[in-house]
Amino acid sequence: MSSSRETFHQLHQSGTFLLVNVHDAGTAVVAEAAGAVALGTSSAGHAYSIGRTDGQGAITRHEAIERAAQICASVRIPVSVDAENGWGHSPDEVAATIADLADAGAAGASIEDWSGDPTIGFYDRSQAQDRVLAAVETARSLPEPFVLCARAEALLYQSHLEAGSSPLQEAVARLQTFAKVGADCLYAPGLRTRPEFTTVAAEAGGPINGLIGLGSDLTMDDARQLGIRRVSVGGSLFRATMAAFQSQVRRLIDTGSFSVDPPPLTDAELRDLMPDHR
Repeated sequence: MSSSRETFHQLHQSGTFLLVNVHDAGTAVVAEAAGAVALGTSSAGHAYSIGRTDGQGAITRHEAIERAAQICASVRIPVSVDAENGWGHSPDEVAATIADLADAGAAGASIEDWSGDPTIGFYDRSQAQDRVLAAVETARSLPEPFVLCARAEALLYQSHLEAGSSPLQEAVARLQTFAKVGADCLYAPGLRTRPEFTTVAAEAGGPINGLIGLGSDLTMDDARQLGIRRVSVGGSLFRATMAAFQSQVRRLIDTGSFSVDPPPLTDAELRDLMPDHR
């Protein structure tokens, strides 16, 4: 029987699949029970779930790896970790992060070309390439496949690009560089339109991850037609969950009604999903 890492690697070879983004072990086991074939962590979901702001370096390397280990231990399906910038600027630090995530049970991880520090901004293409190469080499040294996803953040941090630069062209150029050094999956978060997805899928140089948030009019069938190999939902599933939570609290306060649709999961149903009960 294939391991979760082998399964995850195979999912990237053909077709289109959904990567469900979760933020803790509880949401991971519920997503698996609902039929998810693979999970991704959400740095946004993790940060907000503990009362911190996303994208501000608020989650430490230790906290992220510890959370990833909890998620991986709770499910049988593959888990890919949002490793942000690898929690370090140098290629050696990125390599160490990949090794630690593999030890934590992850089947893959993504590495960004955005430093996480506005005073630094983007890593230049050469440094960004070296960082991805270090991650790829570490992944290749592991006994089982480990899917390395390289991210180009140009569309999310456009204000930090050189004046006159095209965010889409910059993202594609960087993804092409990452593909050349062996990245298994390529990802430009911030794509919105069908032509943008089509361009990246055709020109990136390898299988792409397409972020399609909840509320989009795009479907999984659209993703297949656009050439997207892996569809993720990012932090949108967490935000939708929090919207439902907020709405229910307001309804309780405003109307005094305790009705809810769909009905809550029972304690018995949740208990049966937990790893310590299976």
